[in-house]
Amino acid sequence: MDSQNSSSEWWSALGFALLLTLVVAIAYSNSYDGEFVLDDAAFLDLEQEPNLANLPARLSAVAAGNIRSVGNLGFTLNYLLIGDTPTAFHIGNFLVHLATALVLFDLLRRLLTAPYFQDRYTSVATPLAFSIALIWAVHPLATMGVTYLIQRYESQSALFYLLTLYCVTRCCLADDWRWGIASIATCFLAMGTKESAISAPLIAIALDRAVFAASWRELFRKRGWAYAGMLVVTSYVAVNLLPAFQVGTSHNVAVAGNDPVTRWEYLCTESQVITHYLRLAIFPYPLCFDYEWPIARNFSDYAASGIFVVMLLGATFYSLWRWPPIGVVGLTFFFILAPSSSFVPIADPAFEYRMYLPLACVVLLAVIGGYELWRRYASDESVVVRYLPIAAVSLVTILFVGMTLQRNRIYRSAETVWRSVVELRPGHIRANHNLAMILKGEGRVGEALAVLENSRRQTADNSGSAAALDIELAEIAVWEGNVAISERYFRQAIEELEKLDENSSETLRLNAEAHIGLGALKQQLGDHTTASEMLIAATELRPGLYPEAYGMAGVSLRELGKLDEAKRQLQQAAQLTSPDQPWRRELAIVQFQQGELKAAADAFEDWREIHPEDLEITLRLAWLRAAAEPDDVRDPAAAKQLAESLIAQLGPQQQLLDLAATVLAAEGNYAEATRLCKSAIAQQRDGGPDLAPIEARLQLFERKRPFRSAEPSELF
Repeated sequence: MDSQNSSSEWWSALGFALLLTLVVAIAYSNSYDGEFVLDDAAFLDLEQEPNLANLPARLSAVAAGNIRSVGNLGFTLNYLLIGDTPTAFHIGNFLVHLATALVLFDLLRRLLTAPYFQDRYTSVATPLAFSIALIWAVHPLATMGVTYLIQRYESQSALFYLLTLYCVTRCCLADDWRWGIASIATCFLAMGTKESAISAPLIAIALDRAVFAASWRELFRKRGWAYAGMLVVTSYVAVNLLPAFQVGTSHNVAVAGNDPVTRWEYLCTESQVITHYLRLAIFPYPLCFDYEWPIARNFSDYAASGIFVVMLLGATFYSLWRWPPIGVVGLTFFFILAPSSSFVPIADPAFEYRMYLPLACVVLLAVIGGYELWRRYASDESVVVRYLPIAAVSLVTILFVGMTLQRNRIYRSAETVWRSVVELRPGHIRANHNLAMILKGEGRVGEALAVLENSRRQTADNSGSAAALDIELAEIAVWEGNVAISERYFRQAIEELEKLDENSSETLRLNAEAHIGLGALKQQLGDHTTASEMLIAATELRPGLYPEAYGMAGVSLRELGKLDEAKRQLQQAAQLTSPDQPWRRELAIVQFQQGELKAAADAFEDWREIHPEDLEITLRLAWLRAAAEPDDVRDPAAAKQLAESLIAQLGPQQQLLDLAATVLAAEGNYAEATRLCKSAIAQQRDGGPDLAPIEARLQLFERKRPFRSAEPSELF
């Protein structure tokens, strides 16, 4: 008889598992289209992350206990087994989510038939477990952990977290040491996927004590070794997390950067966030990809939510005493959220993917609570009352599947992601900014301007964000050729930033970039005085961080004739950049103008090795080699090669004929030098540059004397 019941239960569980698979597949049937969005490409595009295909390196990282190494390995296996397209990774994410739902189903099915419950749920364990797993798996609040590819870290960690509890449950039910070994392994995998799994050993111990072990002594006598192993492997990975608990005290505020926040302020803010999470778990609308949640700094901001969360914590600990299984569910909810929703500040206080596994706790309590109410008060044996639970679960499932299908669509591109946020929250600064940058990158400048201007209107009381948007508007104006508008926006950004009482590193960055933008604009317009002032101001705001500011300042100072100042700026730029950057070239020109002919010639040679196509430097170097007064600079043979190369590329221009004549005179061929010099003069008889220098050289050649000079102006 027992064998028949066991077989019947097995077939029933299989049927429910297949039904669960079918419904979840329907809910995510439209999640496979689209492209890599936002952070996806940085981790999943082989061109940006070569280690994606490096299986040995990923396995070594897992063995070393590196943070998120198991999650990285999961993406590598996806790449090797399924493919490297966005669709392939979406399939991988769906399979992880489905596996998590199936593990949750079987875990709850077995827990509800545990001896602790004294057959209270035995007859309904499978449908109850199915209902919980189904509602959780199609809940739209979970979509961010599934459809946003890079958040597989969250879903994969949840899978191994539940597998840890599943193995502990099987170990307790069967008293089989092999399940204990498996629990240690899955605990390591959970922790190696994401740090939010750090509580897995503690929840496993709490579950054992609440449901299986009659006493703490029995628990540690039978399975203490397994929990010790779980704690060891968790600690092995957790040691790498210590820096995160020691630093990280900033809050990401829109596009203006990071705002300092204390641990107490973050903890109080998270009371608001947790309350919001619970509301979304019950009524998941509206959902938002990026909340840009403000920090709660006043008592009135967090008083109500703080009291509510403290009451929930009190109820959790009371339940651990009176109804231990319910207490463990509450404890699991808070412990999984603790790494991101407690006292350790994270740049963004609220993201929906953090509720991926905690959501299961809420759904579990809701379904079991609903069942208990139905059981207590449904004395009517009518068909309507009898099938009310089925109707309720079906209705909720249909509603959630529809919302999940709709939610999946926003992850098809970065544009649809940010547009969904803007439509929900028109004043969301970061979303408006990011959407505008996407539109600008696609050449849809008009749309980008409309988005930025809309966002700018929302930032009257936020100087940092306003300045960031002004800079973006200025850059678009430059791109469109609207010089006056661009200058106005750059100056407006600088004025906004001057209003701030204190400057963070981010506002200093914005201020420097506004000065650089205005300086570059003025340089293009030929206003080198203003350009040099703006560019030097940028270098003083953030010393050593903007080599282009030093370099451009040097160029403007050189145009103003301030060669010593120009040299200092260009030397700084050259020190901060690689040899192929233009600042060594510009520095060499300043050295040339200052009469440092040997240093200039050497620098020109070095530059030409990297950029042989630079004709201006080739011409300057040719004059130095042909006619420089110092013997260690002059080299007629080299000058001849350079001159011939220039004439071959540009033709017999007046300046090149003059150069060729000078080279021939340096070789002693005065007759040919005289002929070429006269030809150069003849080219410009109808107008052009001053012919006096060429005519003076002609007189030298006619007297059979070469041209020599140490004056830079005579050499170019």
